[in-house]
Amino acid sequence: MDDPSDRLINIFGALSQAVSDRVRLAIAEAFNAGGETAAALIAIGHAPGMSIGQVRQTLRLSHAGAVRVVERLGEQGLVAKSPSPSDRRVVHVSLTSRGQVERAKLLGLRNAAVSELLSKVSADDRVVLERAADNILSSLFSDPHGGLATCRLCDQARCTDCPVGHHRP
Repeated sequence: MDDPSDRLINIFGALSQAVSDRVRLAIAEAFNAGGETAAALIAIGHAPGMSIGQVRQTLRLSHAGAVRVVERLGEQGLVAKSPSPSDRRVVHVSLTSRGQVERAKLLGLRNAAVSELLSKVSADDRVVLERAADNILSSLFSDPHGGLATCRLCDQARCTDCPVGHHRP
């Protein structure tokens, strides 16, 4: 296979950054809890009952950072914490009903931001782009935790065959 051109490398890098910026901006305008709080809310919805350690791993935060994010979500009534039945040092988090509503709103904003960008691409080119994106993503991960980190802002209901092998509820 041919090496990608310098131009493709540069354009793909810029595109990646632009998509990330658009998604973060759309979410930040509606959910100003700061940091990785929105990503935590969406990720916890991917895997209800995840431990704070799993939140830390998914968001690539320190343990203290993950605790602060979960505390912010708890103070807003978006998550509920429960102790592990097998290890009292472990705390599990799940979305409350209010958290599920907020998560759906954030995913809608994310989807709208990405849809707006894709609306500028022809239907034929979207098919090619989807195939290329699927190939790139599927080559990145064999570890489900790495996949969840990448999919932390994904809408798993729209991804019927996750290319990174992320589990679905």
